[in-house]
Amino acid sequence: MVRKIWAMALLAGCAASGQTEAPFSFEVASVKQATPGPWRESKTGVDRVDFSRVTLRYCLAFSYGVKEYQISGPSWLGELRYDIVAKGPAGARREQLPSMMNALLTQRFQLQAHAETREFNVFTLSVGKNGPKLKELPPDPNAEAIGAKFGISMTGSGVGKLEARNATMASLANTLSRLLGQPAVDMTALIGRYDLDLEYSPDDSRGMQVAMPAGGPLPVAAQPGASIFESVQQYGLKLEARKVPQKAIVVDHAEKVPSEN
Repeated sequence: MVRKIWAMALLAGCAASGQTEAPFSFEVASVKQATPGPWRESKTGVDRVDFSRVTLRYCLAFSYGVKEYQISGPSWLGELRYDIVAKGPAGARREQLPSMMNALLTQRFQLQAHAETREFNVFTLSVGKNGPKLKELPPDPNAEAIGAKFGISMTGSGVGKLEARNATMASLANTLSRLLGQPAVDMTALIGRYDLDLEYSPDDSRGMQVAMPAGGPLPVAAQPGASIFESVQQYGLKLEARKVPQKAIVVDHAEKVPSEN
């Protein structure tokens, strides 16, 4: 039997435990339908969010701590775009932003949603049978602030290059998702940061258009051994297609036009 969790109920933990203190919500918030304009990066701060031209699916993924493919509902969730700027009350912490976003979506979009388990077709990134062959980078207190960096390119011979620096396995899986055009899930249980150099073929890069170098069109097939699936094996990793049960957020109701600020 599917267990339903309504969005309003997710914010009622205090009431369930007998406490009367309301959960944190944003102190001030502006939610508007986005208008055409230049691209601007969406950001989160310690106690605030500044989302530019985002979809409701993006906001839902942020508020529930899942990936966008795990959000199910009407197609417009991934089509209509909104500008959301909101600030939490004094003392708000970054880890409280998702629950505050959930409260905001419930209030402004009349969101009703429930969680259930569904099977998804994904690529899983896991450790091979002989263990990882990765050299963990030395601990760096600034590593998280610096973040992972990825470079993706294609040579004239049709071999793609994926350079990962200061990368976690989770960030690598996210990048592989964009490259492959299908969700990739980190199942390695590795928590360090690493530098990796991987190769991939044009057939692998279904999820993005990689700029072709000068000198003519790419060949139909890449050089032998350039598959991303073979390339990860040099690091003792395994990338394979599987059906995996995961949490899914199903939107039962949401308004397209947010209520007034």
